[in-house]
Amino acid sequence: MKSGVGKLIAKTAAATLAFILAALLLFLGVCSLCFPSVMVGLTNGLGLERSCAAYSVNLYEQTGDVADLANAVERSYFTAETAQDFARVAQLGEQLQAHEDYDAYCAEQGADSASGEFTDYDAYITALIESARAHAAA
Repeated sequence: MKSGVGKLIAKTAAATLAFILAALLLFLGVCSLCFPSVMVGLTNGLGLERSCAAYSVNLYEQTGDVADLANAVERSYFTAETAQDFARVAQLGEQLQAHEDYDAYCAEQGADSASGEFTDYDAYITALIESARAHAAA
């Protein structure tokens, strides 16, 4: 009789573990599709830079916000590995520069609050785009 009870406990434990794993995967899938901002924070916190860059692009596609696009461009550039990745960065960068709120965003980013100095954010993004184009062509 102990053998039958042991098998029942093992089967119940295995079923419970399988259910928990399935629920976790379902939760991550829903978050990936519906809440990319949650996934950006999660993957960033876990140090999953390439995944974070991909979720940053998804977040921009969902929100259309210039700050999200700028974040996606920067993250994508610093995690790009292939010519195709760099071509995508250049495309995103051009999309950023064409965004209707780009000039205001550049002005907002231009003030360095720590030093009080001003930087040229547009020049920075332009340099990223040109570098990405060069890597894509190589």
